[in-house]
Amino acid sequence: MPLAIDPNALFRIVLNSDKDKEKPPTFVYRYLTGRQWRSIAEIQDKMDESGSIPILVDSVYKAVATGLVDWENMIDRQGEKIKFDTKKLEDMVGVIEAQELIVKLLKQTPDDNDKKKLDLQLDSNSKESAATVKV
Repeated sequence: MPLAIDPNALFRIVLNSDKDKEKPPTFVYRYLTGRQWRSIAEIQDKMDESGSIPILVDSVYKAVATGLVDWENMIDRQGEKIKFDTKKLEDMVGVIEAQELIVKLLKQTPDDNDKKKLDLQLDSNSKESAATVKV
């Protein structure tokens, strides 16, 4: 099954600023479809162009929310766990961090379990059996 439509295939993103933490805040994503990837890549390209900053920022957060299904170890300023809700992204993540998430989202690297699914199986000839070894 392609990773983009496999309901169990997820990958995690940790911001560079959180890598050294014992329990880093982590964003959990589904793999992107080709259409989603293209849409986010277009937003990434538009970041270099001039235009309406508010519209661009809205697009950035929309891109970051694409495929986001959960997060782990998100704690607010008072030390309370932040319940998952993509509407909270703008209150949690700055624009520079959102841009970092977009870059990492577009690189969507499979984890070890997903890499196993992607490995090609060796073709075998089931019509021929292994040679019998005489002892």
